[in-house]
Amino acid sequence: MSKEVVIVGAGVVGCLIAQVLKKHNIPFKILEKSIEVRKDPRRTVALTSDSIKFLNSLQKDLDLNAWATPVHKMHLYQKSDLNLVLESKEDKKVTSICLLDDLHEKISSGLESDILWSQDIKDIELGSKIQVKTQENNFDADLLFATDGMSSNVRKIMHFDTEEWFYGQKAYVAVVKANHENIAKQYFSKFGTLALLPLNQDLQHYSIILCTNSTSDAKAQLESLNQEFNLSLDLKGIELGSGFELKHIRAKKMFKERIVLCGDAANSFHPMAGQGLNLGIGDVMYIDSYINKLMEADPDTLKNYNSTRNQKNIQMTWIIQSLYGIFGNAEGLGEKIIKGGMKFLDRIPTIKEKIIEFANKN
Repeated sequence: MSKEVVIVGAGVVGCLIAQVLKKHNIPFKILEKSIEVRKDPRRTVALTSDSIKFLNSLQKDLDLNAWATPVHKMHLYQKSDLNLVLESKEDKKVTSICLLDDLHEKISSGLESDILWSQDIKDIELGSKIQVKTQENNFDADLLFATDGMSSNVRKIMHFDTEEWFYGQKAYVAVVKANHENIAKQYFSKFGTLALLPLNQDLQHYSIILCTNSTSDAKAQLESLNQEFNLSLDLKGIELGSGFELKHIRAKKMFKERIVLCGDAANSFHPMAGQGLNLGIGDVMYIDSYINKLMEADPDTLKNYNSTRNQKNIQMTWIIQSLYGIFGNAEGLGEKIIKGGMKFLDRIPTIKEKIIEFANKN
């Protein structure tokens, strides 16, 4: 009898694992607690070259290069000064931007009959099989992948040991029409960070990601930054919503017996570096490479998954914390040191190339 997998969570990472299992002819079910796909036309993702290569190889008709917006330059600003320009060489890209809803729709194509909606997990029991209990059903599996996000119910039920903290910030997203010339921009101010990501739809747009203090008036701060940096964004009628609280969570161990955490269920990140989904895709890339050994719950493979992926996640956490600590709180002399350091770095092309190369690895 073939072994079966249960995937908890029908987001991008969960659907990607399903596509991997489908490729390897391994039966699976996806359990999703929502009643349907939750859409947000304002959410965008920045994909690394590693992510694009993997996604295109997994689904030949996906062809991300044909419809995702390429970013050829990234400008970093401290106050109103342009301090650092990250620029791709030749035909390479710094990153590519697409709407999260568009990506999810394409990734989940062909999985419609495999997703079971309204399946909120109440308990998990480990025996010869993993038994997953929802309000109305029981599901048996030989392996379980938890991709149910930063508030992972699987992680809580199975008492995974985690480290976590709040940033004291919320993130707000919006899309506005703007001529972007395929240049991404990131601004660091006393309010927090503001990212403008190029997005091509019928017209050119910027995807706005504003990270600011949880108690602040986000719209007033965005209007202030628009004026401070002379962005010329038309913010009339813009809706930022209530935002979402920024929280860091890392599972110290990404598996427990035959239960494996992936994506935000294992590690969630500040969106400043735009790497959260890419690291989740990196988890799936590992799963694809070692799926047969994972299906056997091979101890060495599970340990290697944990050490390999956690090392990458810790590196990214350290980078984000450094950026957040330096740029988010720079005043006086510290601000002058940052400006000088960034401008010095801007004059060394080889270092900038290494930054882009590292950022494109999952």
